[in-house]
Amino acid sequence: MQYRVLGALEVTLDGAEVPVPVGRCRVLLAALLLRPNQFVSVDELAELVWNGVPPVRARQSLHQVVRRLRVALGEADCVRTLSGGYEARVEPEELDLLRFRELVAAQDLTGAVKLWRGPMLTDIVSELLHRNEIRHVAEEYAEALARSKRRAPRLLPAAMPRFVGRAGHLRELTSLVEGTGPVTATITGTAGVGKSVLAVQWAQSVADRFPDGQLHVNMRGFDRHRDPMAPGDVLSRFLEALGVATERIPAGMDGQAALYRELTADRRLLVVLDNARDAEHVRPLLTGPSFVLITSRDRLTGLARRDLTLDVLSTEEARALLVSRLGEGRVDAADDLVAWCGGLPLALAIVAARAAEVPNLPLSALAAELADERTRLDSLDTGDAETSVRTVFQWSYQQLSPQAARMFRLVGVHPGPDLTIPAATSLAGEPAEEAVRELVRANLLVEHVPGRFTCHDLLRVYAADRAEADEAEASRALAVERMLDHYLHTLVGINRTHYWNHLGVLDDPPVPSGGATPETFERQDEAETWFQAERTVIHAVVVLADEQGHDRHTSQLVWFVTDLVERFGLWREWIGLFARATQVADRLGDRVQVARFAFLRAVGHARLGELEWGLELFEATDLMWEEVGSVAGQVRAQAGVAWLLGELGRPHESVEVARKSLDLLRGDECRTPTRMRLALHQLAGALVLADRPAEVLELAAEWETLDGVADPHNSGLMASELARAYLGLGRHAEAVPKLMDALESLGQKGTWVDLAYAENLLGDAHHELGDPAEARAWWEKAAARYAEHEHPDEAAVRAKLTGVSDPVNG
Repeated sequence: MQYRVLGALEVTLDGAEVPVPVGRCRVLLAALLLRPNQFVSVDELAELVWNGVPPVRARQSLHQVVRRLRVALGEADCVRTLSGGYEARVEPEELDLLRFRELVAAQDLTGAVKLWRGPMLTDIVSELLHRNEIRHVAEEYAEALARSKRRAPRLLPAAMPRFVGRAGHLRELTSLVEGTGPVTATITGTAGVGKSVLAVQWAQSVADRFPDGQLHVNMRGFDRHRDPMAPGDVLSRFLEALGVATERIPAGMDGQAALYRELTADRRLLVVLDNARDAEHVRPLLTGPSFVLITSRDRLTGLARRDLTLDVLSTEEARALLVSRLGEGRVDAADDLVAWCGGLPLALAIVAARAAEVPNLPLSALAAELADERTRLDSLDTGDAETSVRTVFQWSYQQLSPQAARMFRLVGVHPGPDLTIPAATSLAGEPAEEAVRELVRANLLVEHVPGRFTCHDLLRVYAADRAEADEAEASRALAVERMLDHYLHTLVGINRTHYWNHLGVLDDPPVPSGGATPETFERQDEAETWFQAERTVIHAVVVLADEQGHDRHTSQLVWFVTDLVERFGLWREWIGLFARATQVADRLGDRVQVARFAFLRAVGHARLGELEWGLELFEATDLMWEEVGSVAGQVRAQAGVAWLLGELGRPHESVEVARKSLDLLRGDECRTPTRMRLALHQLAGALVLADRPAEVLELAAEWETLDGVADPHNSGLMASELARAYLGLGRHAEAVPKLMDALESLGQKGTWVDLAYAENLLGDAHHELGDPAEARAWWEKAAARYAEHEHPDEAAVRAKLTGVSDPVNG
């Protein structure tokens, strides 16, 4: 038997529908099912069944209704008579409302929402039932739906296997979760003492208590080679993880913080801020989430409700760590090892890794080696964690094979935060997988996600020290050159194979240095997956190139990343590097490249919604191109001016500028089919906004006469504008195939917003053709894309959907 109330009232038996008589029988059954397995009195049922006006002989009349209902239900009868009332006796698997509530309790909100089949019990005629009962269930659904739409981020790193010790600290942190209200806690202590490991271990152990997600970030507060993470950058990363589209993240930190507070205010959310520099470094990130856990070498006085100061491991805990890695039988000199390692978990882990590699070597021999002053560099009695760890690092480094030792040194010239085997191969100029795997075994590298390797901040510092001491300056310089070429030429290949770069040909095309082995990708989706995984690394590589005076790489890396930045809407994180590239070009006196990067900065600011600023940059770029005598550059800049004039609600000025740009191109020898198509599309878009659709058709006819193969992206955009012109002219049937062509082209090279634009227009076309079902299908697709990226156009599309479902409006 199946009873359904989350939609129209339905009863089935063995899959066959059981008809329920219309009228009071349906009201009665709905009233009982809305309170499953609960007693409902005769008086209350009479009020609901007769909508607040029960008959004089209500008990007898209600009994007759119950009898008719039971006869109709037959074997599906779930109504039980109790003293003074009735109940519907059902199991959770028999009633969709019970299953819905079980799924909500289990945090399976998506599954719960899927049980709803439409407006609830609209076939039940009882205003009192709708007001007193149905409304409350509908509110449960609305809450579940709202929660299901929230993104529950899961950003915690994996916990360390065979974690030992710190039981008291784990209990103390867990006790803080039991209370109510927001909690801020800190774990502080010297470097290498295990703050980050403890934080992640505890966070993973209580993750299920934070169903709205967990956020984690390395604040890099004590990174010698990289600047600390700015609070604004952390907020942007967290907002993106919480589902905010990149282009919707506010530009300033105040706006970001306000949105972060709004999104996290009513969520059960855990946030781990690892390696904070000081209290001010993290203070802007503390408002909102349920529980914030911070680790730092600084004491962070007065910042938290509870500050756990982490000391080195006790002798018992340290011994347990060694036993967990090596087994009880080998730990014959544990106390000496603990003493010489200073009880530091990181140092003990490295010792254990080395001992595991040489199973016949007594631990007493390792302890004696650590005790030797010639191998200890500094006394372990100083209390300086960096010194203690460096001692063990040096010993571990000396045990590496020559290839692995060189690989470790070269990790020190890579900016991080991680690298892959192919990148390591270019860095070394020779196959690197075996060396990398040896470093992983020695705990000098960690494969924190499959195929990506990183190391502790102190290890990276030590690797850089070893590179400076043990690697010749010329060798280091060549390694950096190969590393820069690895990322640059991978991007060059992606642009050449998978993208239509309209920016022009570089006067100084890049040539890879010997030993660099850039990656290649047969499919576009593989290339884009690589970029998404590497984008933080590439960003750091560009900064390193600029800081070390590699001007050619700085400029060209930014140049060849442009199409990917545009496709994924990453202007917020990259706009600063476009400014750096502009400065490099200016320093080199390359006025053409200065103009090119100024143009790209204009595009970036426009994408970020800074339209006036973007307009100023486009206008300035137009003057730059005029000064260097490039009509092609002027045409591109003027197209940008026309675009933003349209976005700013000045369509007639937009048409004037776009027309001027097209005329300028027609009369110059730089005219090419590709440039003509770009100019024609820009004018077409301006004419559509100015409500001059007939002229768009003239431009489309000229477009068709141009030679060569058109860029799929630009072809899709032009097809969309032509379809919109057809709609403006009332030629709705002609718009549909043109929009289908647009979707096919944009599916290859377009961005999500291009696809949503075309889908929205398809809905308009089908609506005008009298096909509301097809219109609704396309509008739903467009609305879903806009909702995913929190785009303001979602509201307009939703309004259309409301209108098409309205029986008055059809």
